[in-house]
Amino acid sequence: MEDWPAFIKDHFSTLPFFQFMEATVVHTARGQATIKLPMKPEYSNTYGIVHGGVVTALVDMAAGVALRTLKVRIVTVEVSTNYFEPVALDEELTAEARLVQEGRKILHADVQVFTREGKLVARGKTIYYIRGEDSAEYYGGPVK
Repeated sequence: MEDWPAFIKDHFSTLPFFQFMEATVVHTARGQATIKLPMKPEYSNTYGIVHGGVVTALVDMAAGVALRTLKVRIVTVEVSTNYFEPVALDEELTAEARLVQEGRKILHADVQVFTREGKLVARGKTIYYIRGEDSAEYYGGPVK
């Protein structure tokens, strides 16, 4: 039996952007994903806290992984992020994404971003366009 969410988890862990950001996919299930991202001094804005673009990138990454568990190829249409608290440069963030609505060509996902202590620091809403079905052969091999 195929375990597509596990395949997607493993695949995203090897992507250059995820490795560059040092993001770790810690959980996947159909329409769900959890990603951890350690903050770095390089993510600083002019105020000495994490730049909002880093948080928005995390929102997009988490939602993208969650929706790829549906076995579809997608592209981002829109990402909207609400920021509730500043994020320190020594923090580790956890993004929890979940499918909200599944249409024929459009997917919606919501993402919540927490500190290591569980404090909600941001919330994201995302929209993705479905380009087609996904398969393991697209990645060069069968699903385990």
